Amino acid sequence: MGKAVLDFVLDLLYPRRCPVCEGILGRNQGRICVSCKEHLPYIHEPLCKKCGKQLAKEEQEYCADCEKTDHLFTCGRAIFLYEKDLRRSVQRMKFQNHREYLDFYAEEMARAGEKYLLAWKPKAILPVPMNRRKRRERGFDQSVLLARKLRDLTGIPLDEKSLIRIRYTMPQKELTAKERKSNLKDAFLLDPDCKIQEPVLLVDDIYTTGSTMDAISRELREHGIREIYFLVLCAGRS
Repeated sequence: MGKAVLDFVLDLLYPRRCPVCEGILGRNQGRICVSCKEHLPYIHEPLCKKCGKQLAKEEQEYCADCEKTDHLFTCGRAIFLYEKDLRRSVQRMKFQNHREYLDFYAEEMARAGEKYLLAWKPKAILPVPMNRRKRRERGFDQSVLLARKLRDLTGIPLDEKSLIRIRYTMPQKELTAKERKSNLKDAFLLDPDCKIQEPVLLVDDIYTTGSTMDAISRELREHGIREIYFLVLCAGRS
């Protein structure tokens, strides 16, 4: 059976679906349906100069969180607002094993985040690691898979072994800001023998308060790494 015929049969048996609305995609429709593509909630200016969250007013420079928090990372950016249909898409990806969505996510991160990557010039991608127990429970680590796809799309070297999460932590969404910091204390460990070059780029799916990025940045800084950026798929409003 030729590849074209096999692809046709697979499309009939397992039709590709839009990662946002779950509608069936035509063979030449790309990774997302036309309607959803027109309504993607891209984050746009004005942006917080530190974490990249979308701001409500042009005269603002920083979001409320970054104004009161001395974050340890250099700066970062997100591509989409974590709202409505896209929020549901990410939840399906994570909790219903829709790993096929990650191709669309990574392509959007690479395309919309290109200008930031060109400015930052990262020499290594570090996925925000998941604890082994949680990875076994879920069956995959979405940050690692995203990071692999970004490596393939951008050519930036990937290091998925030097940074590990050594403690099982509570889901951050269930905690207060103070509890988030305590929850992540000493949760990450960087291999002291690793040869990571900076700047480094942390990759994850969602940015909320920055507690995770700060906990990782603290560990990186203890090993002399100072230029720390992040690129994520989604972030909430400021």
